[in-house]
Amino acid sequence: MHIKMAVLRAPDAPHHLEDVELRDPDAGKVLIKIAGVGMCHTDLLPRAPGYPAQWPLILGHEGAGMVEEIGPG
Repeated sequence: MHIKMAVLRAPDAPHHLEDVELRDPDAGKVLIKIAGVGMCHTDLLPRAPGYPAQWPLILGHEGAGMVEEIGPG
């Protein structure tokens, strides 16, 4: 499934909306159709000098939506 996500490619770079491929949900996971999202103060941590990250990053963990698909199991 093709979706758009805000991708951070370096600590000093802006977020860019990019097309990415989202795989089907694995066992025990769900696919949520997002209706709203937010950024938390922890989403700013990768911008701190020396933050141990593997770039690029897709940040964010706050969202609201409806379950679209359930993975096996």
